[in-house]
Amino acid sequence: MTYGTTLKLIRKNKGYSQQYLAKGILSQSSFSKFEHNQSDINFVAFHQLLERLNMTYNEFSFIHENFQKDPKAQLIQDFFSLSYNSKLELKKILAMIEDYLQHNEDLFLEDLRIVCTALLHLWYEQGMENARELVSPIWERMSALHNWYIADFLLLNSILYVFPTETAIEISKNMLQRLKKYKQFEEVRHLKTSVQINVSLLLIKSEQYNEALQIINQLLNNQLKTLPYVSLVVCLSRKEICLQKLKPSNETPYLSKAIELVKIYNDDSLLQTITLEFGQYIH
Repeated sequence: MTYGTTLKLIRKNKGYSQQYLAKGILSQSSFSKFEHNQSDINFVAFHQLLERLNMTYNEFSFIHENFQKDPKAQLIQDFFSLSYNSKLELKKILAMIEDYLQHNEDLFLEDLRIVCTALLHLWYEQGMENARELVSPIWERMSALHNWYIADFLLLNSILYVFPTETAIEISKNMLQRLKKYKQFEEVRHLKTSVQINVSLLLIKSEQYNEALQIINQLLNNQLKTLPYVSLVVCLSRKEICLQKLKPSNETPYLSKAIELVKIYNDDSLLQTITLEFGQYIH
């Protein structure tokens, strides 16, 4: 199915006429030819048509692919939603990326392939050194860019832990500063939260507990009702780590709250993750 055919189906389902949709954008003749796959239109006109349909390109593409994400978009979503602690999941997504790249040239997925490989190296002896060597060219290229875009932020966020802690902290702070340009762009809210949560662990690793606690409290105070469940659990657990490091106590109220939440969701994997992380820093 072509874009013209998809647009025609959507227009008819909405009950819009060709005249209404094309008015001020294209001549009815040009619009009709596009719908009947007899000619193409430029991006500006296509974008204006989607706006008149009150539809984003992402939704249009989803409909065009028969209510599925296109293969590349699905790969990217799978990568950024996978657990980096799972070797099996990393191997699976890496195989899918490599299969895609055998038939398609795509620089962004080439970067994801490198990142997947680097993260897998962390499972093996001398893995950190090899992982850093793999991702260094990505960072060198991106550090020279004047602007970063959402895909860049996602990519950098996925490789923070590969760098030395102090370097990772500086990169993440740079990311948060640059993300301020996107404050009116709703799609980056969860990305910013993810970066802040990553920064909190980096600060804990470098024993900057007050700074980590400040970030965590900011998230809990300002975004408590909108934090995703996993983010909330991690914030509560890491708040307890910071408090225990600053003022040791036999009471662990925030860790207890985190565990209660995990048990409600019956999430054994997350329970194991926060328990291991807490035990790593609080002996």
